[in-house]
Amino acid sequence: MSESSGVTLAVLGCGTMASAILAGLLDADVVRPDEVVATAASQASRERIRSQLGVRVCDDNAAACAGAKVVLLGVKPHLALPVLREARLGPDTVLVSIAAGVPTTALHQARQAGPVVRVMPNTPASVGRGVFIVSPARGAEQAADEVAATLERVGDVVQVPEHLHDAATAVSGSGPAYIFLVAEAMMDAAVGLGVPRAQASELVIGTLSGSAELLRQGQHPAALRNQVTSPGGTTAAALDELEAHGLRTAFSRAMQACCDKARSMGGRFE
Repeated sequence: MSESSGVTLAVLGCGTMASAILAGLLDADVVRPDEVVATAASQASRERIRSQLGVRVCDDNAAACAGAKVVLLGVKPHLALPVLREARLGPDTVLVSIAAGVPTTALHQARQAGPVVRVMPNTPASVGRGVFIVSPARGAEQAADEVAATLERVGDVVQVPEHLHDAATAVSGSGPAYIFLVAEAMMDAAVGLGVPRAQASELVIGTLSGSAELLRQGQHPAALRNQVTSPGGTTAAALDELEAHGLRTAFSRAMQACCDKARSMGGRFE
């Protein structure tokens, strides 16, 4: 592809997370399908991307990046640096990496020159409700602001210094999986109590959605919880069981494990 190819965004490794971001950007009209080119290793993946998202696809990373203003690096972490070297980005191209654990120092060395911004998204980006953690490399603060302004079209953006990127990943990057597990557990428990699964699903989804909206109003979670909990009542009995089984400790340990894993993945690049 040449400078006249009209490519605004190249997506290298358009897997689940990168596809979620791209779907959100397309739905919000941030980019048009004809302004995007995506790469994937297998023919089956390329056909899926073409069919679902309507963008151009190829298997040549360097060709995909030619003339692109922004490159979204979505490959697995161990492939990030080889793919980036292969892509040969120009100095004016903004590199946005969602490769977990790969530090900006390593990314910058691999591309040699130009702005580097680390982003950790989550899958709700595909429906315009994502949360994006944005961390710039040194000297890339302006590029990070521009990336953040774009991502705000498809979700919430929180900018953090890079030393907090892995900790923030443990909150929102992996967070949807925690919520989905809670939802699954509540649905299964409801079925165990005799509620038909269709109604159990409707009740749980509505409860989670409504509770999130209340949290958005700004009250502390403890205050909202107290509004539901009457002394000696049904909710108090349920909360006693959750506390007795170590819910808070389980979440603390889970998120620490997530953060530690991300840090260990980054350690190999130091």
